[in-house]
Amino acid sequence: MSTPALVNASTLSELGDVIGRERLEKLVARFSQALADAFPEGERPTVEIGREAHTLVSMSGMLGCDAFSAACRILEREAKAGDGIAAPLAEARRLRDATLGALSENSLA
Repeated sequence: MSTPALVNASTLSELGDVIGRERLEKLVARFSQALADAFPEGERPTVEIGREAHTLVSMSGMLGCDAFSAACRILEREAKAGDGIAAPLAEARRLRDATLGALSENSLA
């Protein structure tokens, strides 16, 4: 079974065609900063973590970061349900770091 790419280059290319390369670069830079700040270590209310996940779902999806978007969607759902979020939060953090690395390697950020 193959693992999907952390950043869908086709999605980024299509978005760049629509909004222009310069705007795409600025958007990716802002998103990269949001990723760097996302889900910091330490105790925080579950509802706050859920809101943060909700905020990141659509932007990450729009930029082709589908695995991170899906992880945020799961984290948001678990936070709303009041279920334990340790495992989905750990996965979101893992994918946050991996996605940030993939975006910087893509030389758009």
